[in-house]
Amino acid sequence: MQNVIDNIYLFVGLGMAGTFLLSVSIVFFYIRYQKKFIVQREKMQKAELDYQVKLLYATFQSQENERKRIGQDMHDDVCGNLANLRLVIGKCERGLTDQVTIDTIKKSQQMIDALITRVRDISHDLSPSGLEVFGLVDTLENLCDNIRNSSGINISIHNHAVGALEKIDINTSLALYRVMQELLSNTIKHAVAKSVDIEMQEEPNAVLINYSDNGKGFDQEKLKSRGIGLHNIKSRLDMINSTFVVKTAPGGGFGLSIRLPLA
Repeated sequence: MQNVIDNIYLFVGLGMAGTFLLSVSIVFFYIRYQKKFIVQREKMQKAELDYQVKLLYATFQSQENERKRIGQDMHDDVCGNLANLRLVIGKCERGLTDQVTIDTIKKSQQMIDALITRVRDISHDLSPSGLEVFGLVDTLENLCDNIRNSSGINISIHNHAVGALEKIDINTSLALYRVMQELLSNTIKHAVAKSVDIEMQEEPNAVLINYSDNGKGFDQEKLKSRGIGLHNIKSRLDMINSTFVVKTAPGGGFGLSIRLPLA
């Protein structure tokens, strides 16, 4: 009788031990499956993010190629034809004695000269070839000079990151240049500002670029809903692994800080 009871206890113990081992195995395999699932999901998310970045880069590269083509066509063909037109009008002046006609021809030549300058400015904005030769800051200075002359807005650039900015590649320079273009365009169109400050500072392993105007400012929530070019700015900065923070309020001007990692 005692042997039977001992056997029953033994079987019960073995059953409990088996159940425990089975439970532990199930938990172990579940945890292992979850880890594999999480790793696989992270890989898929990273692959999707990499694909989006590559697609974004390809889109912007296509846009830049088209801008470059249009800019070159404007510079070579349109400016060339305008220059020829100016010469033809100049020839018409020879032999004329009517002062009114001569003055009209001279005014026409001045208008053509102004138009050639404007077309060249647009061409350079479309395709800032100076980036490769002169770098980001000098090319940006040239853009700001044109805006000062055309809009009357006082634009100041303070570069305290000369060494760091000289090391960035052409694609990063182009992305930052386009962002500055977008910001300046927004200031001209929406801010009713009289001055703009652009400051560049070097930090450990990063460059901080601060843009600010003294315009009317915007409500943060309305700014998010309207966009005002922020989507394009975010896309270009995402492409170069940069982040930005917007600071603005009604009547308080507009500011945007960019952090460009140098690694």
